[in-house]
Amino acid sequence: MRPSSPRTRIVVPALLLLCGCGIPVVGLAPASPRLDSRVFSQLLDYPPIDSLTPTLIWQPLDAGILDSTGQISDVTYELRVWSTTSGYDGDLVYARDGLTLPFHQLEQPLQPEKKHLWSVRAHFTLDGQQWVTQWGMAGYLLREQTVPNAASFRFATPPR
Repeated sequence: MRPSSPRTRIVVPALLLLCGCGIPVVGLAPASPRLDSRVFSQLLDYPPIDSLTPTLIWQPLDAGILDSTGQISDVTYELRVWSTTSGYDGDLVYARDGLTLPFHQLEQPLQPEKKHLWSVRAHFTLDGQQWVTQWGMAGYLLREQTVPNAASFRFATPPR
């Protein structure tokens, strides 16, 4: 763990968590859209979704994954969605902070037939100090800690 500012600290899980699909994940794992990977590929695929205002669902912050006996409170989530531009970069098209539930239906429609990257992280108070988890990332390219990157979660929007 390392401080990111005098009052905020980042929690970086030492071990990879595995989501139900066998793809390694750090941070909060996505539940929907599910992670998808091509056979023998180290990169994630862009699973199709059926809405331009999808509901993104992720694993809630689990106090059990934190190596602490302290009290956790004030859990909120920070969500980001990017429309891909080239490679694994993207333009930020949707952002929400202060979400209190581990899911969110986008309030503004995304463009049809586009590939998107997304990630989420949790903010919380532990024994009176502010903490934040690492951005959720998946796949075998988990080295980068900035988002978006090649390990960001993904989906593709449908035609109109």
